[in-house]
Amino acid sequence: MIPSYILFALLSMVLIGIYDFVYSKAVRKGVSAGTMTCSQACFFVPIVTLWSYLEGTYIWSPLLFLGPIWAFMRSVSLGEASVSTPIYRISFVITALVAILFLGEQMTIRKGIGFLLAAASIFFLSEFRFGSKAIPRDRTTSILWALAAMTSVGLLNIIYKLGVSGGVAPAMFLHSQGMCFITVAFIYARLTQGGPRFSRQGWAHGFVASLSLSMGLIALLAALKIGEASVVTPIGQLSFVVSALMVTLWMGERFTKRKVAGLLLAVGTIVAFLPG
Repeated sequence: MIPSYILFALLSMVLIGIYDFVYSKAVRKGVSAGTMTCSQACFFVPIVTLWSYLEGTYIWSPLLFLGPIWAFMRSVSLGEASVSTPIYRISFVITALVAILFLGEQMTIRKGIGFLLAAASIFFLSEFRFGSKAIPRDRTTSILWALAAMTSVGLLNIIYKLGVSGGVAPAMFLHSQGMCFITVAFIYARLTQGGPRFSRQGWAHGFVASLSLSMGLIALLAALKIGEASVVTPIGQLSFVVSALMVTLWMGERFTKRKVAGLLLAVGTIVAFLPG
C-alpha cells in the first residue's frame, strides 16, 4: 500500500502543476507578472487565512515569520517559463542534500537513481541543447534568476519541513507566507508597472492559480510532516510534468520525442522514490 505522505506529494504535484500552467497561460494572454501576482495574492491570503481559522490553528509562533523568495516570478517575467520552470523545479536537489547532510535522512541507491532520473527528465522537458543550439545569451538573466530561485526554494522546503515537524499547522504556515507574498506583490507591481492594473483576465487566472497553489502547498506540507523531505520534495517538484501535459493537450503544443522521454523519466523518478 502506498504511504499517505506519497499520496499527498502526488496530489501536491498535480495541483502545483495546474498552478504553473495557469500562470503560463496568463502570461500568454498578456497579463503582466505584477498584475497576476497581485490578483493571485488577493485570493491566496483570504483562502489560507479562513482555512487556518476554521481549522482552529490560527496561532502565531516564531517559525511563522519565515517566508519565500521572489526570484521565480522575476525569472518568468524576464524569460520563458519553459526554461525557468525546469531549473526552478530542480530545487529538490538542494532540499534533499540539506535533509541528508543535516537532518539525518538516509541516502540510498534508489534515491540516487531517482535524482538522476529527475535531472534527466528536466533536461528533456526543457529547451536545453548542447553546442550551437544552446540557450541564447539574452536569456542569461532569466536563467540566473531561476538558479537563485532554485536555491532559495530548496532551502525554503527545508524550512517547511522544520516548521511542520515543530508543530506548525500547514494552513497557518501558508497564512504567514501569504502576508509576506501580498506585501511583496504590491510593491513589485508598483515598482515595475506603476500598480497592479487589475483586469478580468488577471482576476480569473489569479483565482484559479491561488486555489490550486494553496491546496497544493497544504498537501506538500502535510506530506513533509510525516515523510522524509528527500522523498517528498522530488515528487512534489515534478509538477512541471503536469504543466507540460496540460500545455500540450490544451494549448496545442506538439508531442515531441523529447517530451515523451521526459515524461517517462519523470514516471521513473516517482517509482524510484516509492518505498520498497
